Amino acid sequence: MCARAFIFSLDAFVAFVLMAAVISFMIFASGTPKAAYTSLEQAHQLAQDTLEALATTSDLPGGSNRLTYLEQIISNRADAERIMLRVAGGNPQYNGIIPRGYGYRLETYDFNGTNWTVYFDSAHPLSSYSDRANKTYTKLQASATRILSLYDVMPDPGASPYCYLSCSGNGLDSTKVCNATPCDAPKSVFIEGESKIQFIRLVVYT
Repeated sequence: MCARAFIFSLDAFVAFVLMAAVISFMIFASGTPKAAYTSLEQAHQLAQDTLEALATTSDLPGGSNRLTYLEQIISNRADAERIMLRVAGGNPQYNGIIPRGYGYRLETYDFNGTNWTVYFDSAHPLSSYSDRANKTYTKLQASATRILSLYDVMPDPGASPYCYLSCSGNGLDSTKVCNATPCDAPKSVFIEGESKIQFIRLVVYT
């Protein structure tokens, strides 16, 4: 009985080699990081680090009760340009976190319009010189978001209106004017304050 052997022809062998080469190249290409990915990650980290610095540092006295940079910006929009150009970058007198070549904009979420509104854009400073002026988004952008809780009306614990030891006794301080005794109905001057939640987004772009 004769046995038959299967022999690859030359064209089949060449086709197999070419197919293997193409598959290998596709695997290599898909596993190679793209330059855009690195740039996006860098822009995201710049936005995240800048927001973290704004939310945790301040130039005001007062210890732990002082307003952070981010709280100052949201409480008074007039401070946004000064603080952002100083901390984020744009003022040549300071070493900002975001290097030259990048632009950025600070946005707040409008719950009524359900969209993001620009709070400050480094490309359009109002009164100060900025080395980012007219630097607009052309290639890529990445963002970082933070939730900010702050008071519109600060709480006030108030002061106790009672200064007498008893209903008819003398006060501890004869010079202090009292308007209530322990026998009177309780009076509260506590002000609970009014707070709000604000979504903040910093977009870094090139």
